[in-house]
Amino acid sequence: MPQPFDDIARIPAEDRLLTSAVLTPVSERPPVARATLARSLARTLLDVQSYPISPRALLYTAIGLMVLALTAQRSFFPHDHWTFWIFRASFWHLLRDQNLYARYGRHDLFKYSPSAALLFAPIALPSFAVGLLLWNALNASVLVFAINRISKSRDAVLMLLLVIPELFVCLQASQCNALIAALIVLAFVALEKGQQVRGYLAIAAGVAIKLFPIAALSLAIFYSRRLRAALLFAMWAAILFLLPLVVTSPTMLMAQYGWWHQIEGSDALLRGASVMRMLQQTLGVDWPNWPVQLAGTVVLLLPLLQRDRWADERFRRAFLASLLVFVVIFNHQAERPSFIIAATGVAIWFADSSRDRYRLLMVLLSLTGLNALGYLPIWVLMQLELHGLSHQRSTRTSNAGAGGAHPLPLTAGERRLPADVVY
Repeated sequence: MPQPFDDIARIPAEDRLLTSAVLTPVSERPPVARATLARSLARTLLDVQSYPISPRALLYTAIGLMVLALTAQRSFFPHDHWTFWIFRASFWHLLRDQNLYARYGRHDLFKYSPSAALLFAPIALPSFAVGLLLWNALNASVLVFAINRISKSRDAVLMLLLVIPELFVCLQASQCNALIAALIVLAFVALEKGQQVRGYLAIAAGVAIKLFPIAALSLAIFYSRRLRAALLFAMWAAILFLLPLVVTSPTMLMAQYGWWHQIEGSDALLRGASVMRMLQQTLGVDWPNWPVQLAGTVVLLLPLLQRDRWADERFRRAFLASLLVFVVIFNHQAERPSFIIAATGVAIWFADSSRDRYRLLMVLLSLTGLNALGYLPIWVLMQLELHGLSHQRSTRTSNAGAGGAHPLPLTAGERRLPADVVY
């Protein structure tokens, strides 16, 4: 007569050890059995192919629900210091030849270009809730698209996970920073493919909304035909900055740009959530912003002196990541929602790197909401790696193409996680 568990004898040795580990109380399990159980559970949890729904689909669903929830929240509970009301109103102020940069009611001031006011027409024409839904969906979807374009398919999930906390903050404030981050990333992707027209259009579009994306022009140094690049950027910038002429007169447009210059000049004394604010609070200094910003710019650009590394895609991607962090932490107008741009840079850097503990700790530090203090250590490490002064064990990449980067063989001393570990 068959006895209970007779079939266990026919189970392979490793699986039999796992079975006994599961059936045995934890305190009585041998170390080998506990290790086998842990490895098996880890493989099961990380085997995304076995999930009924892919992690990427789950993330897309979560982001969609976040867009809907934040749209509902701000539709029912708006507040005075809120950019979305200003974005909507700016289009009508431009259309009625009113000063875009005057204060209206208790709301904050409009601090974007006249071209941005015109481009806000699609969110100004519908009802408030519909316009807000379109705006939030645009920011989220364009950033997701940009991350998918620059990442390997395997790293896209990891990168999305790293940017979601800052994306939530950005969408809750109805800011345009996710769109700015996406435009800079898409510009890089286009330039990597030799698509100069698209690349410099993306940069010009970013500059037409906020001025600081002009820093992305530093990417042009990696690519040939720089004179053509300068002409293309100048053409797109001229078209976008003259675009409001379709609804206003040349005289009024010149006046609007004059008022914009005045408000940007008055904001030059602000410190925002930047390194300058951090220095003021920690050291008690009251320096002007420009010396610190100039020093940061020099540190950012110094790695570009290594001309022999321009052809290395890994170097170019690392510089892009550093640039995305730089334009936030040294920005005197940076706010809490601005850090979605820096988070995108950190996601690119971490996805291209080996998963060392100290890197993970620094990434977690950036997610704590400490603003510049959370991102400055990572930026310093990025610069050291660009100079080759840090023991960098980053994943080697070849041409990313449309599907992202592909790993190259590691040199001696480098390591890579097992291929079956998915993040």
